[in-house]
Amino acid sequence: MTVTISVINMKGGVGKTTIMALLCQSLARSYKVLAIDLDPQANLSQALMGEQGYKWFLDDQSPSVVELFKGYQPPHTAASPTSLNADGMARRIPHSRKGELSVIPSRFDFSDNLIAASKTDEQALARYIANSLNDIDIIFIDCAPTESVLTRAAYHASRYVLVPVRPEYFATIGFPLLNESLQDFRRNNRGHKIDVLGVVINNAFYDGGNDGGPEKGRAMADIRQEASEHGWKIFDNEIPFSRGFPKIMRGDLTWPGNAEKFDNFSQELRKSLLAEGHLT
Repeated sequence: MTVTISVINMKGGVGKTTIMALLCQSLARSYKVLAIDLDPQANLSQALMGEQGYKWFLDDQSPSVVELFKGYQPPHTAASPTSLNADGMARRIPHSRKGELSVIPSRFDFSDNLIAASKTDEQALARYIANSLNDIDIIFIDCAPTESVLTRAAYHASRYVLVPVRPEYFATIGFPLLNESLQDFRRNNRGHKIDVLGVVINNAFYDGGNDGGPEKGRAMADIRQEASEHGWKIFDNEIPFSRGFPKIMRGDLTWPGNAEKFDNFSQELRKSLLAEGHLT
């Protein structure tokens, strides 16, 4: 059964896109993984597809999340609007290993298209997943750090939420906003079960044994307190700072350094999903 996870924090600059890209690549060694980019900045799309791959995608006007929300592909190579299909929407990422990794990319005109629409269908993404993506093991949805129709569309499509955070000043400023957003969604969608899978600590320590110093300690105390108040689990495995992450995202697996430690978190998340019966 497909499991869908939205990756979100109402505070920006937490390394969400890097975590998503690495998580997709790591789990795609064993599973069929799909990333859906709901962020109009399209950073995840560019990270997974590469600069040249994303440029080709824009040049050939392939379908994206813009068309997913419209519900059709406007005339381009065809002489009339055409229907969407899973194979045409998802772009395969060639350097994923034993499993399979693909992405439904975003475009820079995403926000403009939504603003121009009289009413955006919040359930369009959920219906597309339900009708077209039953052969996927794990779907990750990249969300912008704001409350919007796209956030609610991600909730409608998701069973879980993953919350990245950096242990720094104002680390938890987005936690109450996210909790309120989820509670509001639950009140208005009582038949929909959505839980926070956990909080992942990003850039927790540096090479050379520096564990972040006193400021990290203060920030971690705030994170633990806020997470406890909301009933959110904090993953045991923290993600280190590493210069190897950009190399891995480019598909370069030579000399990754301590970037290999990312797999510790990836496997912990996998075990959480296994324990819930979502993966085999």
